[in-house]
Amino acid sequence: MNDPLVAAAQAGDIDLLYKLIQMKPYLLEGTDLVPFVDTPLHFAAAAGHASFATEIIRLKPSFAWKLNQRGLSPMHLALQNKHYRMVCRFVDINKDLVRVKGREGFTPLHIATQTGKTDLVAKFLSACPGSIEDVTIRSETALHVAVKYNQLQALEVLVGWLQRNCQRHAHDREKEILNWEDEAGNTILHLSLISMLCSFVQAVRLLIGSKININAKNLENSTALDIVEINPTQAHSAEMRDMLLRGGALRGFSLSTAPLLEEELRAKITFNERIAIFVTRLRKRISHDTRNALLVVAILFATSTYEAALSPPGGVYQGEGSIKPAPPFRKNSVSGEHIGDATEEYVGKVVMKSKTFFWFWSFNTFSFYLSILMICLLMPRGRISVIVTFPLSIFSGCYVFSMLVISPSLKLNAATVILPCLFTVLYCWGSSIYIRLATKLKMYGHKQKDTFKFAGGNRW
Repeated sequence: MNDPLVAAAQAGDIDLLYKLIQMKPYLLEGTDLVPFVDTPLHFAAAAGHASFATEIIRLKPSFAWKLNQRGLSPMHLALQNKHYRMVCRFVDINKDLVRVKGREGFTPLHIATQTGKTDLVAKFLSACPGSIEDVTIRSETALHVAVKYNQLQALEVLVGWLQRNCQRHAHDREKEILNWEDEAGNTILHLSLISMLCSFVQAVRLLIGSKININAKNLENSTALDIVEINPTQAHSAEMRDMLLRGGALRGFSLSTAPLLEEELRAKITFNERIAIFVTRLRKRISHDTRNALLVVAILFATSTYEAALSPPGGVYQGEGSIKPAPPFRKNSVSGEHIGDATEEYVGKVVMKSKTFFWFWSFNTFSFYLSILMICLLMPRGRISVIVTFPLSIFSGCYVFSMLVISPSLKLNAATVILPCLFTVLYCWGSSIYIRLATKLKMYGHKQKDTFKFAGGNRW
């Protein structure tokens, strides 16, 4: 790089920059071709010249992502030299700069966490929520960095943001990041207990109240309770042990060891797994548009069959005039008294004959419950399915009540009550199998992500 360009960057002289460009139009292009170099943007960021840096980014956006020979980007240099207004300017220009990875995989979020700049941590998370997922070469999240460098306030900001985040898949993101393991298999809870920092008691108390797995094991098969009991002379160990026990902590040897991946794959596939695999593959094959179309069809079937229960073919007996004559009086041969009632009231019962109603009930009821089951299977997995399943169960209860009212047969009444119970048991059984298999598949996928996470730079 030419000395005049360095001088212009260090002085923040935009006029000199353009004079140099007039003399050498490809001046910035030559710098961009070098893989690791201090660009004019690096010098401007280190000196704190925000206007000059903004002009350079406008002319050469690629400079903002380039690392120098020390593995630092302009954003890293601005943070290192405490030019925080310039850092905010960088974020306003391009929010994805929060995720630029420098030396050892540290992002600006990691550095702000390490130095305890909680205002920048909050700004970075608000501007670029995905930055919480980035890990260093040691597989450390920003939460690991906060615990490692005893930045309790930064840890509170990070955990509070995870708990308040309402983006898509926020629940899964919160749980996975809180339980993320570094290269030694330590979660942030393990690290809080191992580090023995001055504020580790508050940190552990904060983590126990979150969605962290208190009984997670590290690579040494030690849980949080094991770590505390291994160091009996550690300060606050008694208080910490009681706190962990109240949170449900267990010793490592008392937890059942999960089978290894190769053992799972070598085992014979059970009948339950075959069903779950079939359903999972079927769901994967259905496209988004096809699923929406099938949901519409299933909803139409459910509403049509429900309407048929409210207004069966031929209608029902209505009002006080709908009195069906009963068999004639019979007299007791001894006492001569009448036996039986003169009339049987059929108000609300179907007009059709019992045999005809049996076929109507069979086709309509099975169509209704198969439609409900189809809706449950096509719904996305997660909490949204629970929210939808509850009103569907109430809707099914209304159908059962309608059939009980119009049915003239006690046997069909019993079947009307038993059938939805069987469908419910079948659905719960299938769901439990599906969830267990999904958990295994997620574990296998987690291991794959752990293997390849460094190749692309981001955790996902």
